Amino acid sequence: MEQSVRKRQLIVLAAGGLIVSALSAAHYLSPIARRLAAGSEVDLVLLGGGSPVLFVYHPFSKTVNAVRLPGRTARAGSAYQRAGEVLKAFYGPGAPVREPAYLEVPETDPDAFEGVLNNWRARPAVLAALVRRLYELKRTGATNLSSHDLALLALELSRMNSSDLIREDLDRVRSSVRPGPAETEGTPAQVPQAVRLEVLNASGRKDLAVLATKFLRAKGFDVINFGTYGGAQKATRIESCPENIEAARGVRDALGLGGLEIYSRPGQPAIAQVRIILGADFDAVKIEKTERGIK
Repeated sequence: MEQSVRKRQLIVLAAGGLIVSALSAAHYLSPIARRLAAGSEVDLVLLGGGSPVLFVYHPFSKTVNAVRLPGRTARAGSAYQRAGEVLKAFYGPGAPVREPAYLEVPETDPDAFEGVLNNWRARPAVLAALVRRLYELKRTGATNLSSHDLALLALELSRMNSSDLIREDLDRVRSSVRPGPAETEGTPAQVPQAVRLEVLNASGRKDLAVLATKFLRAKGFDVINFGTYGGAQKATRIESCPENIEAARGVRDALGLGGLEIYSRPGQPAIAQVRIILGADFDAVKIEKTERGIK
């Protein structure tokens, strides 16, 4: 009897070990998991009737930009090729290549996605229907995402609501940033109004990202995403793609951050050209006075 119990325990342990190993391997091989772990943006292209839609998910702030592209962007080729054309049209032909992830659906309607975000907590059947739909897409080959990737995205979705969805159009998001004139000592950089920013609060103080966002928008910057950073940071940090250094300097000057070092963010393209992470050292007095109208 004791031998039989021990044998069953060994079988259960072995089965559990195989499941854990399989999940670990799937997680390790998943490009979505790697991007989420690194805090990088995740792209998902919606293909189908009407114009394609690109969803760009920001893990740190748990927000999504939904960008509708012209219908002519992805007309011919396989779904994989069309999704690649959407990324090329959005990020530009010179941007580093990013592996396209796609879903083929009857209608590319962001309203349906917003409806899920609005209603799934009150009506869990809405989320259950979405999960069934994703399973059906996977079964019929209408997506190149693995079941593991789909489960990860569904989990991220469960942390969001409709206020986290930011709709964009291609022309506004891809408005070019022209370098300003050469900086001289003591002269702020000249920054175009089209600079796209992401503002994240890592200070531990409530509503600091909201306050900084209002301040920067009043200065003419296009803050397309703001929220809370993944953890507390002592020092404020500005990150920029190499070609947007002038824009990053303009953000630094607008916030009165003097000679704060700007960190280069090479590699994969991003929807935001400059990211500012507000640390515990950030002095909000200036922008608080501006918000109250105090000179």
